[in-house]
Amino acid sequence: MLSLTAARWLLVLHAVLGAAAVAAATHWVVWLWPLWRGRTPRRAALGRFATIAMALYALAMVVGLVLYPTYKARVKLEYLTRPSSVIDDQAGRQLATDELTDRAMGAPPRPVDLDRARRLAGDAPTRASKMARWFDTKEHWAAVGLLLGVALAAIGRAWRPGPDDPVQDGPVVVVFVGAVAVAAIAWYAAIVGLMTTMTRSF
Repeated sequence: MLSLTAARWLLVLHAVLGAAAVAAATHWVVWLWPLWRGRTPRRAALGRFATIAMALYALAMVVGLVLYPTYKARVKLEYLTRPSSVIDDQAGRQLATDELTDRAMGAPPRPVDLDRARRLAGDAPTRASKMARWFDTKEHWAAVGLLLGVALAAIGRAWRPGPDDPVQDGPVVVVFVGAVAVAAIAWYAAIVGLMTTMTRSF
């Protein structure tokens, strides 16, 4: 397990690589669009964007895998799937909110009512547990996206249509629809990762 300082810096790197992978995968789809419309774009650019997108995707996954044991111990097990931790955290925030509200209103500070603050946590433990499940699902989909993207990039590089060959005779549907799926998975993974970090980080 990483130290918290190392984990935080790696999380920043993971976020940057993830954002770059999302942008590159989306750009790949944009460059594939003319193929879908029956036109032949620059093949070198298509291959380059596929390679860049999947390289960034793979790097983001590698950093994520390095971070995962620390995430599992310090975020998932210590907080997201531990209702008492979520309730205590929410109660502490509610008490701080009460104190700041009283100060802003010029009212005398109210007595600390920890039981009330804990009751106000509501369904926060359930939402935190759901976030942990969403995160684990995201990890599985990210692996599928990597395998799919690498296969599509290989298909795209192996396809060498002649100047008079109709573009539609090639693997256009497979590559385009697959690239859209890879980009969608990248977006999904990035959004779930951000939502998890907003719920609880290292």
